Amino acid sequence: MGKSIRSKREKRLRSIRREMVEPIYDRKDAAKLAIQKAALTAPKLPVKPTRADDDASASFAAMEVETAADDNQISKRKNV
Repeated sequence: MGKSIRSKREKRLRSIRREMVEPIYDRKDAAKLAIQKAALTAPKLPVKPTRADDDASASFAAMEVETAADDNQISKRKNV
């Protein structure tokens, strides 16, 4: 008999704790949604090209030239 009373008391305490904590989570969720809404409505910032992007595009262009030259050499060999 003592065990059932103890478990009922524990259930009550758990539910009371849950009720006490719920408003905190509700406020956190509301703040999170407000921040997301503000972020989505904010004007978009222009993206500045970085130096790494320039280096990457230059090296990519160099690789394309090399592969094009290799393709020309292969096609010349096949034609002969």
